[in-house]
Amino acid sequence: MIDEMSESSTNPDENAPFDEDEISKSQRKRDADAIRDLGSRLAELGASELATIPLPDDVLAAIKELNRLKAHGARKRQLGFLAKKMRQIDVEPVDAALEKLRQAARANTKSHHLVENWRDRLLGDVAGESEKQALTAFLSEYVDADRQHFRHLQRQALAERKIDKPPAAARQLFKSIRDVVLAEPDDI
Repeated sequence: MIDEMSESSTNPDENAPFDEDEISKSQRKRDADAIRDLGSRLAELGASELATIPLPDDVLAAIKELNRLKAHGARKRQLGFLAKKMRQIDVEPVDAALEKLRQAARANTKSHHLVENWRDRLLGDVAGESEKQALTAFLSEYVDADRQHFRHLQRQALAERKIDKPPAAARQLFKSIRDVVLAEPDDI
């Protein structure tokens, strides 16, 4: 009986209930790495994008200092300092703002690919469809587009291509397609 009591008194944590709110060392490390990665992503943003993120002045100053530094060791130390500053703020709004920027970039890329696809179709670069069929499809999908303007740009771009001139009309066609596509409501 005495031996049993002495064993339980020498290891008091053995009988203590496990605290579920306690964060493991591994989880703290993962959280610290996530904050460091977030700081690194923030440092990659341009000034206009960074202005849209809700950050305190001291964090912005740390990001600017990180971008100013060129030496690897100094950048690594500054990134650690930035992560330390960011652990003191709520990063949920920062993550939300970054996600909003990513979604805007994805939408921009998607619309750019759509415009490129229409340009390629109108210039006859898509197999199985003639230039006239592509123009008809484009004008039926975008009814507000100026038919005469697009027919003119298409003919001019195709003529430039035949005589190996620089693609000035093809660029103008791209811009006109972009204006029409982006003017439409987002049905993408």
